[in-house]
Amino acid sequence: MLHENGMEPLTRPNVLIVDDELGPRESLGMILKSSFNIFTSEDGREALQIIKNRNIDVVTLDLKMPVMSGEEVLKLIKDYDPTIEVVIITGYGTLKSAVEAIKYNVFDYILKPFNVSDILSTVKRCLERREMSLKVKECIAKIEEVSQSPLSMQTQISHLLNKIDELYNSTKNEGYLEFVKVLTSALASHAPYSTSHLEKVSDYATVLAEGLGFSQSDTRDLQIGAYLHDIGKVGMSTKRDSDNESKEIEMKEHPLKGTNMVSPLGLPYEVIGAIKYHHERMDGKGYPEKLKGDQIPLFARIIAIADSYDALLKTARNKDEALSELKKHSGSQFDKELVDIFVKEMEKP
Repeated sequence: MLHENGMEPLTRPNVLIVDDELGPRESLGMILKSSFNIFTSEDGREALQIIKNRNIDVVTLDLKMPVMSGEEVLKLIKDYDPTIEVVIITGYGTLKSAVEAIKYNVFDYILKPFNVSDILSTVKRCLERREMSLKVKECIAKIEEVSQSPLSMQTQISHLLNKIDELYNSTKNEGYLEFVKVLTSALASHAPYSTSHLEKVSDYATVLAEGLGFSQSDTRDLQIGAYLHDIGKVGMSTKRDSDNESKEIEMKEHPLKGTNMVSPLGLPYEVIGAIKYHHERMDGKGYPEKLKGDQIPLFARIIAIADSYDALLKTARNKDEALSELKKHSGSQFDKELVDIFVKEMEKP
């Protein structure tokens, strides 16, 4: 059954509460109705129909429901509109459901009984990310209108990044990391990388940050660098039959292209260094400047390990084999001290 809280102003965000139990639906409605237009549904099929008929901004979703499971509803919501933010609120959390939530970019995963202030704070942060998603999506659409040329696309992105960045405080707040995640997700269709790869590189880089005792601020900057490290690949050919030599040249140019693209953002030197130098090697045989050893910025050395580890996992039989391969190339390709710390952190139970 669809419920709407009367004649609310059109500017108020729309929140859809999906739960087969009346109690949680009413509780969440009471908490949120002072700030948002509230819609409710007791099953997944009805919820999807509401989403198609209304401009829903945020969905709070229970997992254990009749007719259609919460995981299935989540997938269909994200297939229909990836910018709709979803918060899982459930009393039946499992590892499998948490993994599904991460896979489909759920904003938060909250177990019942929930805290009132946490719910309000989470929904407000959801709306901030959705606003960013829509602005970035609009900018990407403008890029596509201007030109399909890869070079032109990169130039246009640089200009548009500057315009978007004017809306946000550069580098040091948590919201900026969310902006970077949204941006890279929106650009993924124009580049030979996936958002899941960027997320994993960020996660593995964070493992090293923890092992090195980084501050929260430095860790966040490292995560921003991880998400942006391959942004120079936007517009690169993804066709397998393209000329191998020209593709290799293009690949070696992407760190410099990425650096130029993000230059309007006023990012810290450490983040720029991560983007520009993550393909340098300890033995000086990398690119773009053949830096050696400690000449390579620390963030770049960290992301090189995180990036390669994720790639190795795709071909290795297991985690131990991938870690062994990293150790084999430590000292030549990778920073040996950092590899040792990474292996130690990854082998923790």
